[in-house]
Amino acid sequence: MTQASEPKPPSTEPKTDCVHLFEISAISLGAIALIGAAVLGLVNKLTTNMQQPKRAEKIAKHLINYQFPDRSVGQLGLSIGAESFAVVSDRQQDPSLRLFVQASPVDWVERTSPLVREYALGAGWRGKWDAVTEENKSFRYCNQVVNLEVSRGFWAIDDNTPALNAIEYTLDVTVNDYDQTIRILATGLNAETRAKQLLDSIQCRQKMKN
Repeated sequence: MTQASEPKPPSTEPKTDCVHLFEISAISLGAIALIGAAVLGLVNKLTTNMQQPKRAEKIAKHLINYQFPDRSVGQLGLSIGAESFAVVSDRQQDPSLRLFVQASPVDWVERTSPLVREYALGAGWRGKWDAVTEENKSFRYCNQVVNLEVSRGFWAIDDNTPALNAIEYTLDVTVNDYDQTIRILATGLNAETRAKQLLDSIQCRQKMKN
């Protein structure tokens, strides 16, 4: 007669696989949290630095020479490596004359993310633009004749604000291995006169590198 085997007692060995899985998950979540906090801190620092008026004007004046008809104040400015951009206006709140200038090395390897540039331009050009007419003109800049885009139409901060007469100049040019963009937007009374005064004051700086 075969004797029945006695039941084995439950194992007291630790479930190492579960423990290791838990540790890996905890480490991964902790790393993600640290990365998220670092990215958030970088974004906050980036935004704070961009919104310093004196810094913005310093960057703009490093890229080009310009003179507003009255006074000017920096809105946004950022310089990362070899790339820089800035937004300057005639006043901090509800500006009626804006200048955007940006310079990037032709070598795309040295460029920052296009999202950063688009953020700066979007923040400085915040509003709704309705172009009615567009034309191209010749403009002399940095000892060369380049194309100048001229747009006329209406500009409104939002859908609840009355649209104002507006004019915008856009200039894209390559100078000393740098792609440079200059945009001028004027709104309201005497918009074209003020925009033309600012445009005529603009002179290039031959050396872009620090």
